[in-house]
Amino acid sequence: MLAKSTLLPLLPAPAPFIIEGNTTLVDGLAINNFADNETIRYPLPLVYGLTLPGLAEVQLELHGTVYKAPVSDGLFKVALPMKAGANPIKIVTGSSSHVFTLNYVPDDNPRKVRMMLAVPSDGDGRFIAEPGVDNSIPAAQKKLALQGLLMQSATAEMMFKAGLRRTTYGLVTDAQGNPTVDVLVLPKTRAELHAMSDQQMYSVIADTITANGRDPNLKYMVTMSFSSYVDRKVVGHAALGGGYLGIFGSLHLHTCPDQLDQLQAAFANTRGIDLAQFPDDSAGRMSYWANCSTGLGASLHELGHSLDLAHTPTGIMSRGLDHFSRLYMTREPGLPVTVTRAQEGGAIWDPQSAAVLKTQPWLVH
Repeated sequence: MLAKSTLLPLLPAPAPFIIEGNTTLVDGLAINNFADNETIRYPLPLVYGLTLPGLAEVQLELHGTVYKAPVSDGLFKVALPMKAGANPIKIVTGSSSHVFTLNYVPDDNPRKVRMMLAVPSDGDGRFIAEPGVDNSIPAAQKKLALQGLLMQSATAEMMFKAGLRRTTYGLVTDAQGNPTVDVLVLPKTRAELHAMSDQQMYSVIADTITANGRDPNLKYMVTMSFSSYVDRKVVGHAALGGGYLGIFGSLHLHTCPDQLDQLQAAFANTRGIDLAQFPDDSAGRMSYWANCSTGLGASLHELGHSLDLAHTPTGIMSRGLDHFSRLYMTREPGLPVTVTRAQEGGAIWDPQSAAVLKTQPWLVH
C-alpha cells in the first residue's frame, strides 16, 4: 500500500514506555542502556550514560579517536561507530576513567535497505543549498550515508524503548562496511519532474528501479536531488512510501551534517530559515536544526511504510517524526528541560509499529 504523509500541526506526544536501565553510578559513571560486553548487529549504537551532574562533558576514546559528549543534569548521549569484533570504549568522567566494551557482529540477513539519490536526466544532481556550499552528488551521498546510519540506529533504540530487542534493518554497504548511496538517473528532465504530482514522481522512480533490475531482497530509500523552491513554492518534492520503496525530497539536506562529529552542532543549529531562499519543513519551527530533524524523521517514516508500517496515533509513523533529533541530544533549542528518555516525545515506535517490526523479515533479529 502506498501511503502519503500529510503535514499536520506538531502535537505533544505521550511519554513512551520508560526503560529504567542501569542508574547506579560506579566511580561517577553508569551506562544506562547497554550491558558491558553486550553484542549488537548494527554499527552505530546510541549510548546513554549517567554521570555526576556537575560535569559539562565526558570524553570517550574508541579505536584511537576521541569523542566528546555534552552532559546535561548528569545525562549524556553519544553515537559511536563500531568495528567488527570487540570495541573497548574508554570513558573519562572527571578524574575517573572506565572501559566499557560493545561487541559488533555485522548482520547476515540477505535482506537490506539500499540508499539512493535520484537525479534528473538533464541535471548534475545538485540539491538546494546556500551559495558556496557543496551541494554536489558526492556531498549528498555523504549526508545520506550518515542519514542511513542514524535512521538505522534510531530504529534499534526505539525498539529498545518499546521494551523489545534492538532489531533494525541492514544497509547495503561497500567492502569496508560503509553504507553506499547509489545514483539513480531518471528518464525525465528536471522541468518534467517539477511538473509532476508526488504520485507521478513515485511511479517514475519505481519504474526506473524496475527497469534497472530491482532486487527482491532490497527495500529502496530514495532521496530526490531535484527538489527545489521556486517563487516560494516547493517543486519536485514528495513524501511517499509503500511496497519496496520510500521516497523523500532533498530540501532538508542543506541543514544536515555529512560527518558524525557534526551531528550535535547540526541538531543545535538555531539559524533561522530564510523563506526567501528555502522552505520550512519542520512543523513551523523555522530553524535549521528542526528542518534536519524533521527531514531525517520523515525519511524514516517513509521507509517505515515500505516495511509494512501504517500511520499510527503516536510515534515516528505520526508527527513524532519531528522529534527525531531528541534521540541524539540531551538539550533541544527552546526546550527548557534535559531531553531524558521520558522527554524524547514522539521519537518512539508506537506499539502498533513495534508489533509489526518485531517480526519484520527485513530486520535483523
